Amino acid sequence: MARPAAPPQDTRTTVSEAVYRALRRDVITLRHPPGAALTEHQLALRYGSSRVPVREACRRLQQEGLLAVVPYKGYFVSRISVQEIADCFDLRLVLETHAVARACDRATEVDLERLARDAAVEYVPDDFDSYVDFLEHNLEFHIRVAELGGNRRLVTSLRDLLWSMQRFFFLGLDVGDFAGEMRSEHEELLELVRRGAKVEAVDCVRRQIERSRERIQRALVEGRIDLTVT
Repeated sequence: MARPAAPPQDTRTTVSEAVYRALRRDVITLRHPPGAALTEHQLALRYGSSRVPVREACRRLQQEGLLAVVPYKGYFVSRISVQEIADCFDLRLVLETHAVARACDRATEVDLERLARDAAVEYVPDDFDSYVDFLEHNLEFHIRVAELGGNRRLVTSLRDLLWSMQRFFFLGLDVGDFAGEMRSEHEELLELVRRGAKVEAVDCVRRQIERSRERIQRALVEGRIDLTVT
């Protein structure tokens, strides 16, 4: 008996998703820098679509805090403040160290094997596409470690936080080649969680977060982006 035909794909949804991903990538990699003015017409031309998919993509990015809309003027890329970066890292320390401590009590060998692929991903310096790919895998790695702890509210909060910090992480990647160092950090963390070494795992995460903060601070010192000091 022949299988029923697959339902036709919603072309508009597909285009909207493509525009959203492309626009988000360009915001995260600072091709659209903080404060930049964007119009639906301009974005439609850039991403080869009509205004409807652009409008949907911009709506999603507004919800994520990456775009702001000003009536009768258009969209603006949300600015980044030094205080925002500091606040985000302080919150990340609280959430992620607690998540890792829980993971040490609950993770199984099967769980950890599934994380190995994300842990092994590296980026290529000066290759923005590889930055985006790395950031996506890096996000999933940290979220999946948190998921091992079994606290869904904590996972949701951490995902939202890390998602909003992607632009910060991009700044840290672009100051040098830390690909091997970051891979080693991930692999070290997996091994500590595998052993149930809670104190060491928490310390490992704390060191990784502080190194990430230091890389971003270095980017600011080098003037890679103008930030609002608040």
